Amino acid sequence: MDQLSSLDAAFLALESSTQPAHVASLAIYGVPEGAEDSVFPALCRTLAPRIAALPLLRRRLVEVPFGLDRPYWAEDPRFDLDFHLRHISVPPPGRDPQLAELVARIHGQPLDRTRPLWEMYVIEGLEQNRFAIYTKLHHAAVDEMGAMDLITALADGAPAAESAVAPSGSEARFPGAVEMLARGLLGAARRPRRMLASGLRTAVAAAGGRSFGGLATASGLLALAHSAGLGRVPGLYRALSLEAGERGEESCALPSEPAPHTPWNRGISAHRRWTGATVSIHDVNRVRRAFLVTLNDVVLAITSHALRTYLAERDALPSDPMIAMVPVSLRAEGESRARGNRVAMALSDLATDEADPVARLLRIHRAMAAAKELYEGVPARVLVDLGRIGAYLVAGPAGRALARSGLAERVRPPFNLTVSNVRGPRAELSLGGAPLNALYPLSLVAEGQGLNATVVSYRNRLHFGLTVCRDLVPDVADLARGLGEGLEILCKLADASAATIED
Repeated sequence: MDQLSSLDAAFLALESSTQPAHVASLAIYGVPEGAEDSVFPALCRTLAPRIAALPLLRRRLVEVPFGLDRPYWAEDPRFDLDFHLRHISVPPPGRDPQLAELVARIHGQPLDRTRPLWEMYVIEGLEQNRFAIYTKLHHAAVDEMGAMDLITALADGAPAAESAVAPSGSEARFPGAVEMLARGLLGAARRPRRMLASGLRTAVAAAGGRSFGGLATASGLLALAHSAGLGRVPGLYRALSLEAGERGEESCALPSEPAPHTPWNRGISAHRRWTGATVSIHDVNRVRRAFLVTLNDVVLAITSHALRTYLAERDALPSDPMIAMVPVSLRAEGESRARGNRVAMALSDLATDEADPVARLLRIHRAMAAAKELYEGVPARVLVDLGRIGAYLVAGPAGRALARSGLAERVRPPFNLTVSNVRGPRAELSLGGAPLNALYPLSLVAEGQGLNATVVSYRNRLHFGLTVCRDLVPDVADLARGLGEGLEILCKLADASAATIED
């Protein structure tokens, strides 16, 4: 058995009737030549042995009695593939908006905690001879990077993990209540020592000077303090090492103004809308090279353009710049992404108050560079420990109560939305001979944060997934159109800049 980390367990505690805590992918495949009338039977035959080779998909939660300690993962002796692998069709004519509506409805439904925390839907009936697979997994089991890696692990040609296959049926041992109570009592006895060790790690990291800003950011305290307007206090950010010496505001990790209110920074319902958008990585790289920024900076800039345009058309664009929470991976190079969460949060100015697209991009670049500097010298283990605190502060019971009470509309939000950039498969993938054409993400929406933008790279394209609260962003397709428009504008400016240099 494996015990959940404190951050993984936090995602279980954060779940509520209006805030399901799972992430998902929507993979679009082309129907292979010579396929049967339905691809589902063949896919079942293909997927069954591959799923059996992945422990991640066969384990279920084991709670510790009386909540004495964090839950564990254990092999489910009654694992039922038919429960998890499901078949559904889009009604004719099977267009993309119908598919988006279908997966949004499924995405709003929580997972059953008495079974392994995942579901997979094979969706047929799409036009242009396509089918889709929607897969959702609980955030306690994987982060968004791990969810995307599952697609690669199940694809044709992936190395079989036969050595990882556990005994099936009655041979798989499942812990009983007495054993779990004993583990819980032992864990409760060790808890003071674990808390002391975590506190010592944090204290040692804080002694590093500039590390204090990273600790405050990872714990969520900085986001809450900023929403209260502390950034306006003269010299405070410099004292907290949130500014890099003489460069002043240009290198500040946060803008001086707190995050403004937007239509989606309110209490959420359990219902979701979702839409996808696709842009060319080649075009993103043209912009990146022209203005000497990162790919993630360009992603944030075109997201900023889409937000700015969407709100301006509705006379709702705030005068203060919006702020994004940007997850930062803490995994070492080559470390497996298939288990648990290894992320910290960075806060970035989206410069939505800036009319000039290039100035907006460069401001985002400076903000992200400064935000990442806060984590220099802070051990990843410390950041993961603090991430649990940050998750509770931002999306835990207190945050949910604030959002539902209506008081959240009178207090500035800690940030306006989450924008996550996940590196997906670089090589072309297939499943049962069906080529994978596109890979879209779906993510979780938190109380007071009714909009999530996640982007996944696959081959030569970036696939955006906008997951929103249905009641707060009813016209999410309008928002998605601004993504391509924002990149097109930056590409023209990049070409013009290159032409000027050549002249």
